[in-house]
Order: sequence, then structure tokens, then C-alpha cells
Amino acid sequence: MSAENFCVCKSGTLKYQKGRMVIDVIEVYDLKISVIGAGAQGSAIALVLSKNPEVSEIVSADINLKAARKAAEKTKSDKVSAQRVDAANVEDLLRVTNGSDSVINATTRFNLNIMKAALKSRANYVDLASMEVGTLEDSIQKQLALNDKFKDAKLTAVMCMGGPYTTNVAVKYAADRLDRVDEIRLRLGLTWGEGEEFIPTWSPAWSPEAALTEWIPPPAIYENGKWKHVPPFSGVEEYPFPEPMGPATVCHIEYDPTYTLPRFIKGVKYVDYKIAPDVMAGALIKIGFGNDKPIDVKGVKVAPLDVLLALTPPATETHPIMEQELLRGEIEARACSLAEIKGEKGGQKIIHTVYAMHSFHESIKKWGTIWAAVAVPAALTATMLAKGETKIKGVVPPEGLEPEPFLAKLAEWGMTFQERITKEIHP
Repeated sequence: MSAENFCVCKSGTLKYQKGRMVIDVIEVYDLKISVIGAGAQGSAIALVLSKNPEVSEIVSADINLKAARKAAEKTKSDKVSAQRVDAANVEDLLRVTNGSDSVINATTRFNLNIMKAALKSRANYVDLASMEVGTLEDSIQKQLALNDKFKDAKLTAVMCMGGPYTTNVAVKYAADRLDRVDEIRLRLGLTWGEGEEFIPTWSPAWSPEAALTEWIPPPAIYENGKWKHVPPFSGVEEYPFPEPMGPATVCHIEYDPTYTLPRFIKGVKYVDYKIAPDVMAGALIKIGFGNDKPIDVKGVKVAPLDVLLALTPPATETHPIMEQELLRGEIEARACSLAEIKGEKGGQKIIHTVYAMHSFHESIKKWGTIWAAVAVPAALTATMLAKGETKIKGVVPPEGLEPEPFLAKLAEWGMTFQERITKEIHP
């Protein structure tokens, strides 16, 4: 059997030919995936992708070439290259996205520009959240408005496939098993052990700007066909998360699934989202540091938000410290992303509870990053799209995907959801 008998396809099957007979031997892939944004999460995504033998080329691109190079170097893989790109410029983006099978947007904005570049490059698209300038609802609507263009191009764009939003796939899985869905309540718990500092620095593990400003807008709740807004940090409750986390404090936040789930889960009457509150961010916002409009300070015009961001260390600097503390066991940290889906099946009231428990310690041991819960689903989605493993075309949030294949693949990559079903007894 000589080497000349083999034909390797870019994305498909390794074929062995003998005479007129062609035999499919194994599936092989030669995929190129571009990651726009080389911050805390973008660098984690590049790292996860570098471990996938199906991906042969990864571009880490950022307006800060030094950051892109640092992200590429962290992977210790010759598959990863670094490029400078201005995501505000679609033509500049095309230098990076051309030839890509999938494009992952790991910036904190520029969704529409990167989507347009992916379309022009005939590449699939994945982002972590809908973060265009303006309200969250407007941003989501603008992205969904590109649905027909992606469908016509036979491409898929998955928006909001970042971290806890992955739970939406499990929500869809549970909803498909009910005759009627009434309520969806999403909860994100976090336990983070105290470090040695008596007065810690506010140093979020991802984009400081996004980590602060996500707490500024009034959170939305979907109720009886309408969205209504409640005050930031309202709805505080002690939610009973499964062990080993246990009870944790959560409150309302303005998050994407509140807007996408009512559009994709038919008939649902109520949706809300609560997460562990960032109390330090709340204090900074209360005294005005969330304000991006210049104010007069001793005759100098300066925006309080600009001052705060200039003083806050970037996540790429705080990450290594956190990771070492977690590896040494000095900090114990877990996150639990959970959803309660209330509805009816066969005339019986049912609550499906789906959840994924995430250990930051295990994340570093397995993947080399604390952001595996964000990076793995994003990398997996981009890979599945590049391989043509989903029939869905167009622009969809996670709940718009086929849940079973995705959850099965996610389990293969080491991340699983648990399910708990509660029924009312009717003697």
C-alpha cells in the first residue's frame, strides 16, 4: 500500500484507492480557525484549539500585536500564529478571516463587523456575547437581522456561545421534552475562596470594561410576552445550588438569554437571569466610575470610566497569579451554571433542572486556563461548524442548535450537564 494511494481532503475523509474501488479509511480535517481578540478569553480559546488535532491553523489576532503574540506563545504550538488586526475595519479583518473555516469573536464588541468579515470570507462565526454599542436588546436584534444572509451563504453564526450561555443548549434539550414551557429561570453561582489580601484589588478575570459596565443597565425580565426592566442588583436571593457548591447569593443582571430564549423557546411566559453579584463593581458604579462622560476635575475634563480602566490591571496580568494560587490550592473556586425549566408533560407539572458544575482548579489542570468553561464551548462550536456537523444555517443563539449532538460532543470534550426532574404527585 503506497502513499500515492491516499487522498487527503481539507475537511472530510481520508480515502484509499485500489483500482476502481475507493475505501473511506478515517475522517481527517485540516481546519483553519481565526480568533479575533487575544485577551483573557481569546488567549484561552486559542490554547484550547491548539490541542485539537483536527485544527491545523489558528490565527490569534488583536489590535495589540504584543497581546496576540503572547497568546500564541502560551499555546506552545507551531499551529498558532499572531497577527495585528483592527476589528473596527472590515477590510482589515478580511486579511485574517480569508481562508478560515470558522471565525471566533473574542472581543468585547465589533460583533457586526466581524460577522460581515466572516460572511465575505465564507466562514462560520461564533461569538461569546452580544456586545455592540447600544442596548443589549438592540445589539441582539442587529445580529439576528443577518440571519438570511448567513442562510443564503449556507453558513452558521452562533451568537452568545460564551461560558454560562452554553446552558441555553441544555435548556432547549429540556424544553423539547415538555408539552409546554412556562418559566425559565437561569442562575449562575460562584464561590471564590478568600486570598491573603485583607483589602483586595478590583481585578476582574476578563475585560474590566465589560465586567463593570454589564452591571450598569437595568436588567430585563421577560413576562407574559413583554420585557420589563428592574433595578440593577435587585432580586437578591440565596439560591440552593447543588453540592459541592451549595447555597450562594445571586441577583438580577442584564444578560443575553433573557432576550434570546423567548424568541427560540415557543410559548414560554417568564425568563430571568441572576448571577453572583460583583459587590466591588456595584460600589464603583454607585460613586460614578461607570460614567463615560467627561467631568471637570480641577479644571481638567476626564471621564471617570477612563480613569478606572487606566488603573485596573488587565485580566492577562491577573490571570497568571490566579492560576498559580488555584494550582497551589490557596484558593478554592467553583462556578455553577443552572437553569430551571418549568412546564407540563402529559397534564403533569414538571420542573427540569439542568446544570454544569465547573471547578477552576480542574480547569487549569486539564486545559491550562481558568476560562475553560468559556473557551471549550466556543472552540467546540467553531470546530463543529467548520466540519459541517450541524444542519442549522443562519444566525442563532445556543438554543437554536440541535441540542443532542452538541451536548454529546461537549461531554466528549470533558464538560457535562446534569439533569434533575421534579414532578407533582397526583394520586
